[in-house]
Amino acid sequence: MSSLVPAHQHPLLYAIFARVWLHELSRAAKARVTLASVPDAALDRLAALGVDYVYLMGVWTLGQEGPRFSLTNPDLRAEYDRVLPDWTEADVVGSPFAVARYEVSPAFGGDAALADLRRRLASRGIGLLLDFVPNHVARDHHWVKEKPECFIAGDDGAPLSGRDPYIPPWPDTAQLDYRLASTRALSIEALRSVASRCDGVRCDMAMLVLDDVFRRTWSKRPPAERKAEATGEFWAEAIDAVRRDHPSFVFIAEAFWDLEWRLQMLGFDYTFDKSLYDRLSHASASSVRGHLAATPDYQRRSVRFIEHHDEPRIAAVLPPDRRRAAEFIAATVPGMRFIHHGQLEGRTVRASLHLARAPEEPVDQACLAFHERLLSAVRRPILRTGSFATLTPRGPGADAFVAYRWEPLPACGAPRSAAPLVAVVNFAPSRGGCRIPLDIAGIAGRKVLLVDLMTGNEHPRDGDELVDLSRGLGVELPAYGIHLFEIRR
Repeated sequence: MSSLVPAHQHPLLYAIFARVWLHELSRAAKARVTLASVPDAALDRLAALGVDYVYLMGVWTLGQEGPRFSLTNPDLRAEYDRVLPDWTEADVVGSPFAVARYEVSPAFGGDAALADLRRRLASRGIGLLLDFVPNHVARDHHWVKEKPECFIAGDDGAPLSGRDPYIPPWPDTAQLDYRLASTRALSIEALRSVASRCDGVRCDMAMLVLDDVFRRTWSKRPPAERKAEATGEFWAEAIDAVRRDHPSFVFIAEAFWDLEWRLQMLGFDYTFDKSLYDRLSHASASSVRGHLAATPDYQRRSVRFIEHHDEPRIAAVLPPDRRRAAEFIAATVPGMRFIHHGQLEGRTVRASLHLARAPEEPVDQACLAFHERLLSAVRRPILRTGSFATLTPRGPGADAFVAYRWEPLPACGAPRSAAPLVAVVNFAPSRGGCRIPLDIAGIAGRKVLLVDLMTGNEHPRDGDELVDLSRGLGVELPAYGIHLFEIRR
């Protein structure tokens, strides 16, 4: 099967923790559900939401060492007590990022089940993304015995644990040595095998194997003697190798430390935008506006999220009004829009990466209704293929506002007659107002109707006033209030 290519420049990705999802589906069906027997209704719902890609996290086979560590580690046991008070030892299955073999876990139905699920998603126009963990493998990965020279060893000859230079090592992993050409060749073959099973990958901690980052992290450990050292960047070589067989394969990098642009230049289609997440979660409107002033190409290649498996549930850390404003911005600015499983329903407990299930939580109906309205608006072609630009709020309360517009780009699929959209957010904890001149072609000299897609309210306006720099669109909004106006001429 060739890689599926949704025709959107700004696609919607839905992230699912495979083991938790299958447990929930099995509980609902009162029978074991594998990747091959996921109900049609679950896939139809994803299609109805407008999902372009499903990122299915944690499908690969794990070993015995990882679960043993997960069961005995006192800090993890304290986490289990907190997030799943009725947990049992059978629930402890290990981290999905300590991969023992890049084959689909038999517990999920194996490779054949994944292939069947991929086919069913493709029939609904949805691509499938999986994990690739470049920096390390499980301590009982078959390479540890078969290719010991490809690992960084300690004084006792055993592989050292995988690490990031700023946090403690991951004890359930073994660190690969990316200074060696043989290690890179091994990893590229594994990545090509993964690419045969899906339409794209999310590369875990992708910046760790950048050449200078890796050499700096492991400078006190020389590479294995008599082994050829690699030159250049691993990612440039790996991405080229995969795309020779799969030209449209999608690469997403989890990245930090302001290395996103560098990874994009090495060939990644998208990089995680942790900076926007931090601004939406903790900072002010001016900080958000500054971030959205980045170059268009960087914006288009950014993954916009407000929660994922490494971050707290947004419903647990932000009050509902700010949460809605943050989620609205993340879903309506350029880039790949990332929705985390359970986010739509307002879940508050982040699932442990080491457990097979998560606690049951009631659906927050108001949260679900908001997301359904939002995703219905996001399905408009103009928000997937149009031209984005920030707008400049004016007046005494302007600093509290974030505003931008989308206009059609006919060459990219949105018809020229499509109505422009204007997003306005009062990103502050108090009521405020401002005026926003709209530099939108075709509205001067006309009466226009502003239809708020989030509420259905209609507001007739004079186009000449909207484009006037001294007047513009006048808005007043409550704390963290939002508008998404469709401007109908």
